[in-house]
This record gives sequence, structure tokens and C-alpha cells, in this order.
Amino acid sequence: MPEYLVELYSVADPDPAALILLGDRNNVRYLRSILIPGDETSLHLVEADSGEQVREAFAQIGLEADRIVEAVGLQAPAARVPRGQRVGRRC
Repeated sequence: MPEYLVELYSVADPDPAALILLGDRNNVRYLRSILIPGDETSLHLVEADSGEQVREAFAQIGLEADRIVEAVGLQAPAARVPRGQRVGRRC
């Protein structure tokens, strides 16, 4: 299922309980959020079949999305092990 990044530009912090309920009436699954207080911005990552589903889900919980874009997650690279060190537990 595609992931979408939802941007909200507002002073109020969205209610985390409301965000968790996003998928109650539709096929949207809340994943996580990032709040940027200095910019009065919050970013929310969700899974859904379409951007329109995301817009409707946010509207149902009283939040108007300023921007919705499809997002692609990238995994952090594995930590490099310095030469001469072994990976694993020490006994």
C-alpha cells in the first residue's frame, strides 16, 4: 500500500488519539508524526490506497491537510564496523 506524507501548517498540535482513529471509517493507516514547533508545522505519515482517501480521512477528524504527497521510505544504512572489530556479542 502506498505511503503518503501529510503536511499541516497550524499552531495547534493534532490530537494523537484522533490520528490513531484515521482508519476507523476508511482504509487509511496512521504510521507516525513529526512536529516542528518552530515552523508551526506537523508532518504525518500514513498508508492509503490514494491521496483522496487521506484527504477525506483527515477531514473526518477535523484536520484540513495543506499538502499531501506520496512518499517513499528509505532504510538507514547499516552501521559500519571499524576494521579489526567483530560484529556480535562478547562472551
